[in-house]
Amino acid sequence: MLCHGANIWAENLTEKIKRKLSSVQRKFLLSIISAYHTTATSSLQTITGIPPLHLIAHKEAKYFKLTKLREQTTINSQPIDPNHYELMQKGHQIHPVSFNIDSQISTKEANVYPTRNSTFTDGSKNKEGTGSAFCYLDTNEKITKEWQGQLHQDNIVFQAELLAIQQAISFHLTTNSPVQIWTDSLSSLQAIENPTSPHPLVKEIQHLLHQNNLINLGWIKAHVGHKGNESADHLAKKAITEGIPTSILKPLSHLKKLLNQELLYNWKKEWDKTETGRLIHKIIPTPTTKNHNWDRREIMFLTEHGPFTSFLKRFKLRSSDKCSCGETGTPLHFATSCPFTKQWHFSKPSNDFGGKKS
Repeated sequence: MLCHGANIWAENLTEKIKRKLSSVQRKFLLSIISAYHTTATSSLQTITGIPPLHLIAHKEAKYFKLTKLREQTTINSQPIDPNHYELMQKGHQIHPVSFNIDSQISTKEANVYPTRNSTFTDGSKNKEGTGSAFCYLDTNEKITKEWQGQLHQDNIVFQAELLAIQQAISFHLTTNSPVQIWTDSLSSLQAIENPTSPHPLVKEIQHLLHQNNLINLGWIKAHVGHKGNESADHLAKKAITEGIPTSILKPLSHLKKLLNQELLYNWKKEWDKTETGRLIHKIIPTPTTKNHNWDRREIMFLTEHGPFTSFLKRFKLRSSDKCSCGETGTPLHFATSCPFTKQWHFSKPSNDFGGKKS
């Protein structure tokens, strides 16, 4: 809820607003990991893997601008055109009363997967790119029609699977006899079954199925040695490098990936510049969205905010920072060299481990 309406207020935040957001976030971070209330907010964010709230709001503002307002903006200083990305279309394309294509779709495992007079589709992705393909096997189980589409590296397997289904339906659209199209993508079939799916490719497939009720879609288990499915899989892999160059819009997941990369980059810059939490910075120099799951004792030790004489002196809760043994009572001292805690000692790390205090 804090990021509600972020597109209005979060693009150009003042330092005052950033501090207010940080203050709100801080209370929750302290509750999550039960750290001392004096622990730096920047350290809390890094330990929990929760980015600064103003960076999250800024990311949400850009996402809204690109996907809802369809306005150009920059990500990591690069211009991003919203027209290169899918536009989700909410609502019913086909009136609910007329939406009966669910009878043409089966998501259950079939007892028999016929190879004759059947079409098989598949999508594939690797480091080289993304491929989409279908093949039709005639009465002699011979491939008499195949299609291979070479997609952009940024396209995902889900899109490749849907495109293969769409191309296969288009191939059979004018048929006057029953047609069976098989796919091993259960998620694609479930999306097509959904009358309110916002995905543009799904809506196009629904529209095509509505035009010809003799075309049926079914689910086939992947990699079980079925000739048709294995052929489609082989073609989809080949399509990555040998298919017909086919352009479809990039997925919103790619946009989210770019925005997350920008957020982490900006978080890293802020984490490097801040003057507090330097010991944690030595341990976690690059913040991520991973929760490090440290327990309370580990957090007190690594933040140097706990029942240590050095900490108590810094916050005027004790007149001296000396341990009973006469040395400065830092966490590292108690863990490695204090004679009174010898039974709990561990090997002392390198000299620069605890060089600066938060």
